[in-house]
Amino acid sequence: MIYLRACPKCHGDMYLEKDGYGAYRLCLQCGLTRDLVAPVAAATAAPVFAPARRGRPRKVTVAA
Repeated sequence: MIYLRACPKCHGDMYLEKDGYGAYRLCLQCGLTRDLVAPVAAATAAPVFAPARRGRPRKVTVAA
């Protein structure tokens, strides 16, 4: 399958390829490869949390 203008690097055409390690997309123009399935080690890693917000903290109102 060919993905037109799907390369994030050069905006070239990418096509679907498969080997013993799994499926990936390969750019025809620049040769960039992107895996389609995350490796098993990344799936079992600790979850990623969003960074803390920056800036001035909000005022806390106390009900009287």
